[in-house]
Amino acid sequence: MNKDNSSMNMDPKLALRLLAEGAVLAVAGVPEGTEFGIDLCAYTIGPDFRGVKMIPPGVHYVWCASRGPYGDAAPRVGFVHFFHANEIVVREWDNELEELRPRKIAAPELERERIRKNLAQLERVLAPYDYRYVAQWKELTGSVTEPCVERCRPAEGIIRTNIELQSCPDAERPRGGAGASSTGRRNTAARLLLDESELLPDLKPVEGTAPRFSDLPLRVPQNALPADVSRHAMDCIAAVDELLTSFDSADGLIEELQLAYAFFLVGYSVESLAHWRKLLGLLAHSETAVSRHKLTYMKYSEVLAHQLPHLPEELMVPGPHNSVFKDVRELLVNLHSGGLSVSAERLTKRLEKKLGWYFEGLLDENPEDQPVIIDLEADS
Repeated sequence: MNKDNSSMNMDPKLALRLLAEGAVLAVAGVPEGTEFGIDLCAYTIGPDFRGVKMIPPGVHYVWCASRGPYGDAAPRVGFVHFFHANEIVVREWDNELEELRPRKIAAPELERERIRKNLAQLERVLAPYDYRYVAQWKELTGSVTEPCVERCRPAEGIIRTNIELQSCPDAERPRGGAGASSTGRRNTAARLLLDESELLPDLKPVEGTAPRFSDLPLRVPQNALPADVSRHAMDCIAAVDELLTSFDSADGLIEELQLAYAFFLVGYSVESLAHWRKLLGLLAHSETAVSRHKLTYMKYSEVLAHQLPHLPEELMVPGPHNSVFKDVRELLVNLHSGGLSVSAERLTKRLEKKLGWYFEGLLDENPEDQPVIIDLEADS
């Protein structure tokens, strides 16, 4: 995230064209000193700020964070919107909730038309969209479409760093039951090893507040036979196939991956990062899926090449305790084995340059995967 209050230099003719074609975000009532951001840039609101002009068409993330009397900032609260050319979006500050909300007036269309007619006079109180970072934002969100935005954003429209949770009623809590089979118990143990979230208490989000991402299949199917548990854990092709069939096309998965990461990167959404991590955990652990869905994995490796350099610091240190690093290493192995060595090499070189991640012995056989040889005579 870039916090840059310096001025942006732009050719006057280009600025006029972007002003004529770009969208406008008009905001009212935001207190001076509030932190404000759109996409990869953050600012501190001054006394004359009334919004942003020259917003390029496409998906954009807008957020605010109020400041306390001692300068401490509240968690970010924002919204995502797919802006169209010349569109005018109006938001107002909610003093009670300390967030931007849709304008509550009787004739919103008339207000937007009034703003459009008076843009020349309003131009001095509208900050220009910072085009210095537009290329990076396009790399991170270039595949996201408006239907994806409508499907994935919370029903109430507001995205918070942490969603509000409520406990499930006792009748809704899942129970294994006294008659649970040994197969069910084994599969539950396997799921706990593969997904630590299974250990958390049974809580659910307050309705309308959580991002509406796709439900992800389990790496080990619920009713898998004991003989198949290890096979699913080593190569989760069944889960990847189920995941891809849940979208109208594989591009839908790429869109959701980009949008989830944007929710995390800009809005600090914990749930969105968790969803992105689970997707990586599924897609990285199947050589068969790479062979079967080559085009999807080519696109996915490109998406990761742009996303991973923006990881939080605690996930940037390579090593056996970094689960993202381990999953990316496994993905690179499977890309090579599945016939996408060019994609693997491109991703490897970018991670070496941007993050200092080096994958020594990447194609060497893992000792844990080698057969165990027992000397029967010595044993006897």
